[in-house]
Amino acid sequence: MSNLSQMSLTIINLNILRLCYNRPMRKLDYIPRTNLKMIHIDGAYSFGIDSILLADFAKMKKNKTLLDIGSGNGILAMMTNDLYNLRKVYAVEIQETKARVLMENLDLNDIKNIEIINEDLNKIEFKENSLDYIITNPPYYKINQNIKNKDEEFLISRQELYLNLDDIFAFANKSLKDKGKLFMIHKPERMVEIFNKSGNVKPKRIQFASSTFDTKPQFILIEFVKNARDGIKIEDPIIIYKDGKYTDQVKKINGTYKEN
Repeated sequence: MSNLSQMSLTIINLNILRLCYNRPMRKLDYIPRTNLKMIHIDGAYSFGIDSILLADFAKMKKNKTLLDIGSGNGILAMMTNDLYNLRKVYAVEIQETKARVLMENLDLNDIKNIEIINEDLNKIEFKENSLDYIITNPPYYKINQNIKNKDEEFLISRQELYLNLDDIFAFANKSLKDKGKLFMIHKPERMVEIFNKSGNVKPKRIQFASSTFDTKPQFILIEFVKNARDGIKIEDPIIIYKDGKYTDQVKKINGTYKEN
C-alpha cells in the first residue's frame, strides 16, 4: 500500500473517531408500568416524575382519541397509549430534534397508532369537537422567569416561548368534544391564572403533589371537562419522597411497589 493510501485511510479513521466522539451518548430508558423502551440522548431532557404522575392521573377510556401537546420524546403519548389502550394518539412537538427521537421511539416499540405532528400548536388545523382527550405537561414558567439554563431546547420546554396557557385553552375549547377532557400538570402558584383562562373547559378534579410531607406542593394535577357544570373534586395529595426514597404511594404509581 502506498504512503498516500495509508495517509488517506488514517484521515478517514480519524474522521470516524471524531464523529463517534462528538455524537451524544444514547441509552435506553424503560417507561414505568409498561414494556416500552425509550431512547435517551445524554445531555437532553428525558422525562421526570411529573410526567409519570400525570399519566397515572389522566384516567381514560379505551379506544378513544388523544392529543399530546408538547410531546417531547413521547413519554406521555406512549405511556397513556399503552396504559389506556387508545385508538389514536396525536403527538404535537414543535422541536424537530425531539420529534426525530420520538419517531425512533415509535419505531423501536413498533407503535403504529401514534401520529407525530412536528409543528407549532397555533398552526395546527384540527376539526372542531373531534378529540376525546388532550394531555399536556407544558412550559411552567413565563418568558425570562426562573430559568438559569440558557440552552434553547431546555428553554422551549420550560418557558412559554412558543406555547402558553392561552394557546392551550384556545385549542382545547375548540377541539375537544362536548364533555371531552384536558389533563394538565403545572405549578400551583399559577393555579388562579390557569382557572381564569380555561374558558368552557372547566376544572373538575385536582391533586397536589409535594416533594415531602412537610413542604409546600410542587405540582398541581388538573382534570378539565368541556362544558361541565361547576364543582370540583380535590384528591388526596401525593407525597413523592420519604427519607430520600419514593413513597409507597409513588411506587404504586410507577409500578415498583412490592408488598412486605
